[in-house]
Amino acid sequence: MLQRLIARLGPPVPATLQTAFAGEIAETARRRAAALLPVMVVAHALHVAVFGTFGAARAAVAPAVLQWRDGVALVHAVTFALAAGLSTLAFGRVRRASPSQALAPLLAALYLFHGAVIAAVDQLQVTSVTPFVGYALGIAVIVPLRPRVAAVLDAAALAVFVLGVVALQPSATTRLAELPNGVSIIAVSLTLAIVSDGARRRDFLQRRTIDEQAEALRQLNAGLERRIEAQVSETVKRAEQVETLNAQLTAQVRDRSAELSMALSKLARQRDETGALRPGVVLGDRFEVREPIGEGGMGAVYSGLDRTTRERVAIKIIQASSTRQLDAMHRFLREAASAAAVTHPAVVRMLHVDVSEDGMLFQVQELVQGVTLQQRIRAGHRWDPGIAARTISILCDALAAAHARGIVHRDVKPGNVMLTPLAPGMKLLDFGIAKLYEDALSLDGGTRTGAILGTPAFMAPEQVASDFEVTDRADVYAVGVILFQLLTGKSPFGEATPRQTLLNQVLVTPPGARELEPQVPAEMAAFVATCLRKEPGERPAAADAARTLGAMADARGTAALQDIEPRDLDAARAEQQPTVAERRT
Repeated sequence: MLQRLIARLGPPVPATLQTAFAGEIAETARRRAAALLPVMVVAHALHVAVFGTFGAARAAVAPAVLQWRDGVALVHAVTFALAAGLSTLAFGRVRRASPSQALAPLLAALYLFHGAVIAAVDQLQVTSVTPFVGYALGIAVIVPLRPRVAAVLDAAALAVFVLGVVALQPSATTRLAELPNGVSIIAVSLTLAIVSDGARRRDFLQRRTIDEQAEALRQLNAGLERRIEAQVSETVKRAEQVETLNAQLTAQVRDRSAELSMALSKLARQRDETGALRPGVVLGDRFEVREPIGEGGMGAVYSGLDRTTRERVAIKIIQASSTRQLDAMHRFLREAASAAAVTHPAVVRMLHVDVSEDGMLFQVQELVQGVTLQQRIRAGHRWDPGIAARTISILCDALAAAHARGIVHRDVKPGNVMLTPLAPGMKLLDFGIAKLYEDALSLDGGTRTGAILGTPAFMAPEQVASDFEVTDRADVYAVGVILFQLLTGKSPFGEATPRQTLLNQVLVTPPGARELEPQVPAEMAAFVATCLRKEPGERPAAADAARTLGAMADARGTAALQDIEPRDLDAARAEQQPTVAERRT
């Protein structure tokens, strides 16, 4: 019956865990004994001092009381000695691997018998069983005992209590009243011991289950970490391979540009008699020309197909038939070298440069799907400040990558900024008039007198005054003009002629953005004014501008540029039929 009661109160501990469970109970008993026994030793010593009667004082005490006091003092003295011995056992096990499993039964037996004997001695004078009640219940709660051990000790203590009461209680009526109380006390004590054991078993098994699950989770995490580390290592290895291939491509483009430079004088004598290229023409036995997508002062641009990689590309073609076109070719080659030197996700990637069999110089770059920033701007329409800041921060980050390589774009304008649906949401185009700091002269030994390279509305004062003093801060000036237009819907100098615009760039301080549009945030208006300073050294670097504008966009909760829907832009696109690339966005 006891076994069934134990099973009901808590799940049995498996045989494989019995040793661990027993060790845990022994350690719990040791810690509790180490805390309890010093206090009890002091308490027993005090009882001996209080109840002990010595010398002449014994004559003043009644014989019955003296017998009771001597009995109490003797029991406490014996218990004092035994408790001190158990203290040595408890504290002697502190540094050992496993505490003694006999400590708990010995501690329980000592105080169960102590309570029974004290209750029996009390029958001489106070007829109380309170000590037996206190010790029996206290041991059941404090000392962790297995139910069988608790049953044996409780039975033995009950026997001592019964014998003591029968021997020392002279009144038969009192004996009959006290003996059932002892039985009840032991029954309650045994019940508490069984309940406590069940609780300990449940707690032990739950903790073991949690520990096993935690260990399994740790092993799973360790496995996942190993796999992630392997994947990261593989990704890094592949990235290094891609970086090596890009470096080789950049070197090949530069070498090829240098070789082509020597052939320009021969190309200058040829005439362009073919007109537009027909779809299907293959250049360099690799690049198939498709439909035209643009035309400018430096030549025509076609969409095309790279037959090697099967990727769509953009093909820019130029052919020299005059000295002026020869200069354009020089710039074209500089564009190839400049673009190949800049590696940034917001800078169009240059893939190849070569000469066709009929003397056409062509450049192949990635085909960018999207619309130009110019197509998103319309006079009088303002952009959301957060979107404007996010857009220009990415532009500045791309320019910072070029400036880090010693390259100044010198023609930053909305028409050279392509908004794309893919991260980072933008591509910077046309390094056709970019130059290196350390190579300010053009390939033929200098620039032509009076030649102005750039777009008047976006040219910095120093760019208008002298081509040789242009630094990276000229690009930052152009960024300030673009941001001014996005925030106010107006140009800093209004609708002036190109000549008047150039004069204004040098001589006139533009109005503040908030003067034209009071709703422009003050911090953005101040930043625009800094970018439009006449002195280059007073403008921020492109990298600093990128961080400042990015922080402004983040503070307004603006999404990534590629995630912003075109309809969310305040500026409507120009009044024209959408292009193929525009419809794809």
